[in-house]
Amino acid sequence: MWGKKQNLKPEEENQKLVQNNEPEYNILKQKTIKELIAPSGIDASNIDHLEIVSNTKRYARSFFVSALPRMATFPELFRDLYLFGDVNTSIYINPVPEAKSQNELNRVINQLETERIVAADRGNINRQSTVGQKRYEAEQLRDEIAAGFNKLYEASIVSTLFAYSLEDLDKFTSLLATEMSKSLVGIKSAWGIQEDAFKSNLPLMDNKIKKVHTFDRRSMGTIFPFTTSEVGHSTGVPLGFNKQTGVPILFDNFHPSLSNYNMVIFAKSGAGKSVTMKTLISRSAVLMGIESLALDAEGEYSIVAESLGGINVVLGPNSKTIINLFDIEPEIIKDEITGKERIVLNVENKVEDVTQALLTMARGSTRSTEVNELTKQIIAEAVAEEYSASRNYI
Repeated sequence: MWGKKQNLKPEEENQKLVQNNEPEYNILKQKTIKELIAPSGIDASNIDHLEIVSNTKRYARSFFVSALPRMATFPELFRDLYLFGDVNTSIYINPVPEAKSQNELNRVINQLETERIVAADRGNINRQSTVGQKRYEAEQLRDEIAAGFNKLYEASIVSTLFAYSLEDLDKFTSLLATEMSKSLVGIKSAWGIQEDAFKSNLPLMDNKIKKVHTFDRRSMGTIFPFTTSEVGHSTGVPLGFNKQTGVPILFDNFHPSLSNYNMVIFAKSGAGKSVTMKTLISRSAVLMGIESLALDAEGEYSIVAESLGGINVVLGPNSKTIINLFDIEPEIIKDEITGKERIVLNVENKVEDVTQALLTMARGSTRSTEVNELTKQIIAEAVAEEYSASRNYI
């Protein structure tokens, strides 16, 4: 049957084309977050683990934090949990209203006071002292919250451990519990509620198990993983390897990312402070041409200096090398007004330096209380007179 052809505008033709191909157009719709992160299937029939079916079968076991230490230390509290192999951790934090905090703390204080009185009547001095200390801490926390200096939070910590076999999962579970116990943190398997615990640890913001602990503001700040596995600079000398990533660690004392060139090393005796410094000095000299000056009271850097072609200057009673404390050299300074450079002798600063050095020597040799501010003034006047006489002589 012949009909009359309909004349359409280009926009109408495109719209009609899309309508006719609506099934193909629906393919371009964005997927939801559940569709993006969901595996092929999950078997939740076991009460102590899940079987995740995807390209390869994996096993998962979820935990929750059941016990916390009395004191929280950053970054030690949950660091072993965050860095333990193939594990995901979610933390749900809810602030507690001040009114509820005050009521709960008052109730706890009354309970502790009752326990303290009972312990005192029974003559249990140890129990009385312990409960009294807890009551004092609860009162202190209540007063801080009332003054606005502190706040209470309820936090739920859920973790899920993954492995490719059930034997590895059991082994990793035991190892994780051991590692966490070192920082006095207790973890328990979400026995019987593995499915809810696994869903709680997904990025869906839905805490289904609600195993909460109470933190104050200071202890709450210790749980955030403000640490990084990236250590060192892009340039510098190699000092070792990063145990987490296996990447060499480079250190550049003059890197522009540093605010200054100062560095300090703290460690217990025998931990390797001297070895680290010797490594840094020697490799900086060979690789970057940096010259170092070591004030060495024990003489352990002499071998490093000789190996690098440096000079050992020995100071002592029998040494031919001496230090002239009174030696003064001209300095080049820039005039703030004219901007021109000029040569000056900064005698005033030199008098102060020499006075401090002589005062230290006097205190070190006599160890007398007579070396005081009056002694310092006498030394300063004598040093100033010497420089004045030398200037007149010149």
